[in-house]
Amino acid sequence: MSADLTLFLREFARSFDEQTGAQARDRFLRAVGARMAERLTLPPCATIEAMEHEMNALLALIGWGQVSLSLDRGRHVLQIRHAGLPTLGGLGAPAGYWLAACLAGVYETWIGWQPDAAGGCAITWRPDQPREGNVFIMEYGSV
Repeated sequence: MSADLTLFLREFARSFDEQTGAQARDRFLRAVGARMAERLTLPPCATIEAMEHEMNALLALIGWGQVSLSLDRGRHVLQIRHAGLPTLGGLGAPAGYWLAACLAGVYETWIGWQPDAAGGCAITWRPDQPREGNVFIMEYGSV
């Protein structure tokens, strides 16, 4: 990404947050993510492993890193470990993850469209989560 575009995006994000606040930003970015997922259609997948491979192929097309999926059967959630999400300086929560809600919208849409997907589920993450390098952890489960 060019320096001019990076500067523009950082200032856009900073101004957007000042104008709307974090909750409105996250609602907006989830909707943007859902629209992105509609354009980058994930095919039906029979297994979590197949879904992970298909997601990684689509994420590679837009340069948004890669994902690793695992099922936590005890808590009934799908853990999503995402590495390489583009960051905008220290903006967002956790710091640097301004696009987290957009990514959540992508994953919610992709997973929600899978055969036998459970209704009433959403992507969640802890804004105060400890950093694990460039890995960002989200979960898909009942709200």
